[in-house]
Amino acid sequence: MVFVQFIFLLILINQFYNNVECISFFHFTQDPPPVRDIALMSRYIVHHSDWATLSYMGNQSFMDGMPMGRVYSVSDGIINNSSGVPYIMASPMDLSFQDVVKTKKCSLVLSLAQSDYCNKKLYDPEDPRCAQLTLTGKFIKLDKTDPEWNVAKTALWTRHPVMRKWNILVPGHKWQFAKINIEHITLIDTFGGRKYPTIAEYFNATPSFKYWRKSRHSVITVKENVIIDEEF
Repeated sequence: MVFVQFIFLLILINQFYNNVECISFFHFTQDPPPVRDIALMSRYIVHHSDWATLSYMGNQSFMDGMPMGRVYSVSDGIINNSSGVPYIMASPMDLSFQDVVKTKKCSLVLSLAQSDYCNKKLYDPEDPRCAQLTLTGKFIKLDKTDPEWNVAKTALWTRHPVMRKWNILVPGHKWQFAKINIEHITLIDTFGGRKYPTIAEYFNATPSFKYWRKSRHSVITVKENVIIDEEF
């Protein structure tokens, strides 16, 4: 009887692992770089963020000229590779997408508050030591003929596997990939005011990829570069 229960448990665990649909840095831990390395800190925040707030100017009749914001899932690369370029996947039916495509000017706000680092340190999200980053630039919609289209797809679908189902479940939304073309970087990562790494410093920084499981219970399987590539 004990043997049968053990076999059943193994089957159950195997099924649970195979059905994991989230590859997230919330399942791993790695301390941020030193605050003196502002370019590397900026790259760290971008690569370790699963979502961000896109800010833009509204163009709809009821919000024309008003500042607006929308949360999007983001990725700058697969789990062990960082490009520094934030990609998103969105639908033209989204009013935010329509607005930002028209004006192109936008800001992307990211924060370590979404990870467990600030919680461990007992930092409030507004605490300067709970680092936050603002990337200001232009919103660029990627055409399917653009070489970066597949880069964005790989980056997003490996970090947010459920996205590959959206095209099947809601095909009428005509999902598209886009990126933020970064023109200015503003970082707050400790007391003393804002910091401004240059674009060159930002892209020349090289993040490390040494992850280990968090101490709390977490079940996840990571399959590098696994993408189910439905026609899209």
